[in-house]
Amino acid sequence: MSSKMLWAISLPAAIIGWMVLLLTTGAVPPSSAVAWAIAAVLLTLAVTMTAAPLVWVIAHRLRLPGAGTSPAVALRIAAWIGLWAAMVVSLRLARAFDWVVVLTLAAVLGLAETFLQQVERTNGRRRTNDG
Repeated sequence: MSSKMLWAISLPAAIIGWMVLLLTTGAVPPSSAVAWAIAAVLLTLAVTMTAAPLVWVIAHRLRLPGAGTSPAVALRIAAWIGLWAAMVVSLRLARAFDWVVVLTLAAVLGLAETFLQQVERTNGRRRTNDG
């Protein structure tokens, strides 16, 4: 995936995601479990597609080894951010919000991304050594 494709996909998808989320939820939070699930999926999509170009620009500018070289990794990091945001909003709507839980979720998702990047680096080294 090229950076131009990332921008071309994420910006319209973010606008559509936020518009559909606003149209479906309006000013009233979802009341049923199905509506919560739909709103969480829409929020994940909207935040992911909003964060993807920002993650790419920041990582590329700072020359970070994983996300700064591959827009697909930047999109995956943005997906983690979107998933975290949807979990936090769901916890808030369920009145189960706690800072310890929110920070623990962030740490777990950050460690998962770190693990995935380490696996990619290890597999890349193995391929170059074998080939």
